[in-house]
Amino acid sequence: MTLDDLRLSLRDLLDTRVDELRLSNTGKLYEPRLRKRQKEIEAIPDPALKQAPLAAELASTDERHDGFGTAIHYVCLAVEAHPTLAPSKKDAAKRIRETFVPQLAVLRRPYADEAAAALDARKELDGLASDLLTIATPGGGHLLAWVHDFVAAGDAIDSLLRERARLLAGSENAASTGPLRASTLGLLGRFRDALRDELEEEGSPLSARHEASIFSYIDKLSADRARAASQSPAPSEDAPLPAQP
Repeated sequence: MTLDDLRLSLRDLLDTRVDELRLSNTGKLYEPRLRKRQKEIEAIPDPALKQAPLAAELASTDERHDGFGTAIHYVCLAVEAHPTLAPSKKDAAKRIRETFVPQLAVLRRPYADEAAAALDARKELDGLASDLLTIATPGGGHLLAWVHDFVAAGDAIDSLLRERARLLAGSENAASTGPLRASTLGLLGRFRDALRDELEEEGSPLSARHEASIFSYIDKLSADRARAASQSPAPSEDAPLPAQP
């Protein structure tokens, strides 16, 4: 769980569920300690709480970048494979593909690598302009416009990465927030263990589901993080072309 997750968890526990929290002796004992941690976390600037500022903006821009790159790659392959097109046009398509998107795998590289590739690609635009103008694209126009948009998206990724660095530089860094995150997780773990002990005591007036109710939101956030972390990465190489009949 991130510090942002913990901030949301403590708000839920100490605001929404505070009456339920105070039903147990353990909850009454741990409430002041949890509120102390909550105060420390709430004092941290937002960018430090989110491990990846501008994540949504980067994901959206990367999707646009990868979409243009995929389209460029396949249009070039189609031209190269066409049986009746002039060899000069096929050669132009090959030069374009090898320069900008030689394999789809290059579109699955880290953001910083894609931004650096855009910088290199921009240097090649003028030299390949005539090649790009020889290949028409669906909907009218030529491949030059698609490549311009592809490179522009890479430049936008670079700008967002710079802004992310600025935000992080102006906030608490991981070295200072890491111990707070670890200590808060440890405190919640000790609270949960102690609450279980209380619930297991003979004659406890609390429901057996009290623990699950108290920790329901925390458990959901934790499960969401675990699910996201377990997602398989995209394959590193291009998928093979289907075999010809």
